[in-house]
Amino acid sequence: MGRSVKLHRADVARLAAAVLVLALGALLLGCSSFGGDQNTFAPEGDVARKQREVFFWALWPATAILVLVSGALVYALIRFRRRGEQEPLPKQVHGNTRLEIAWTIAPTVLLLILAVPMLAALIDLGGEAGEDALQVTVTGQRFSWVFEYPELLDADGAPLVTFGELHVPVEREIAVNLESVDVIHSFWVPKLAGKLDAIPGRTNRMKFTVDKPGTYAGPVTYSGQCAEFCGIGHSEMKFAVIAYSEADFQAWVEEQLAVESQAAAGQE
Repeated sequence: MGRSVKLHRADVARLAAAVLVLALGALLLGCSSFGGDQNTFAPEGDVARKQREVFFWALWPATAILVLVSGALVYALIRFRRRGEQEPLPKQVHGNTRLEIAWTIAPTVLLLILAVPMLAALIDLGGEAGEDALQVTVTGQRFSWVFEYPELLDADGAPLVTFGELHVPVEREIAVNLESVDVIHSFWVPKLAGKLDAIPGRTNRMKFTVDKPGTYAGPVTYSGQCAEFCGIGHSEMKFAVIAYSEADFQAWVEEQLAVESQAAAGQE
């Protein structure tokens, strides 16, 4: 009988070790991008920061529940394991009314508590951008992005346009009007804001503010990409958000408008 118990304990230990190794491997794979240019846990914009806060609001209670349930399961496996072939089954208990009521009420209360910050964040992020926000029309097309600045006009009244790069000032709200000319795309800058689909025939709107200032000589660059499979060239549908201080952004705008005016004059 003693040998049988030892073998059973060894089996439990091996199973626990295997589960731990698999869980650790999954955790390391999921964290492989920490410190990268698309790390959602290192936000540098107001929207991304608020989304991370909401995520942690849900993560920590879920982690606590995981630890408690897993601990109870491991305890039950060890404490009530069968120690011998002739050992009778333990007393069978069919239901516990108080316990069932408790684990029905507790999740309900937890969800109601979590709903407060989550709904507040949804309402805030879904609101309209302020009047002083920089308006940008973003058009997704297979397999590139076009950025048009309707408020930044050249001498002929044509708006400034950039391809593959969204240039913005820091500490100023950016109002993105998102469109598509062919299929569904998804606009995503992990460090600045969440994903939003670009749908043909429809204009979706989002807003965000960049925190970290750069300079005209060395602006801060954030990596973005299409997050919706849109065809064979989907993996190449990337873009960059380039952020300057307000003064350096104005200098960039003046330079770009001057270049466009010269180009237009050369074509006449």
